[in-house]
Amino acid sequence: MMRLVSAVAVTAALVGAADNTLTPQEQREGFALLFDGATTAGWHMLDLGASPGRWLARDGVLTYESGDSWLASDATYSDFVLRLEYRTAEQTDSGIFLRSTPAGYPSFTGMELEIKNDSGTPASVRSTSSLYGAVEPIVKTNRPAGEWNQVEVTVQGRHLAATWNGEKVQDVNLDDSAYANAQRGPLSGRAREGHVGFQAHLTGSPAAFKNIRIKRLAG
Repeated sequence: MMRLVSAVAVTAALVGAADNTLTPQEQREGFALLFDGATTAGWHMLDLGASPGRWLARDGVLTYESGDSWLASDATYSDFVLRLEYRTAEQTDSGIFLRSTPAGYPSFTGMELEIKNDSGTPASVRSTSSLYGAVEPIVKTNRPAGEWNQVEVTVQGRHLAATWNGEKVQDVNLDDSAYANAQRGPLSGRAREGHVGFQAHLTGSPAAFKNIRIKRLAG
């Protein structure tokens, strides 16, 4: 029943609005649009290597050219709900950054929810919907390459929850000692405010993102 309710909630949030617009319900709830479907306004690119990948808006989606970089929101966020859709291609390796800082590697200064084209494979701390290097997903529900996936992430205080295509995949106490040995440092030591963003890699096929919305929460 819980999975059914979650799936209905995600579907309902998307009804009544064209791509890259807010639904009437989201407007009432205080969500803001982070991608207008036509430009990269509100975002800036940061290099992650000698061959950075350029980010661009094309055909109503946010995507990138192969290279090592990340696209960071101009604004920073502490407590929030983030909603978006993404699509992988063959061999995609990308991710969603949360509370990440400009200095250091964003997967580990903040956190990263991993995105790959790995539908149907076992869950791990490096699979799609993992909290990269720290927490494997409760269940993997990502769809094959070419299909759109719906994601909702809630980060509030020391708690992170995420759903993928309507099913809960993460429910994490960031101060739990179980994550003290996470890759490159415990989750308890990660930034408590930072940028949201997306990852580009030199290898693999680019992902595409759309319908990116965010709502700030009271701490």
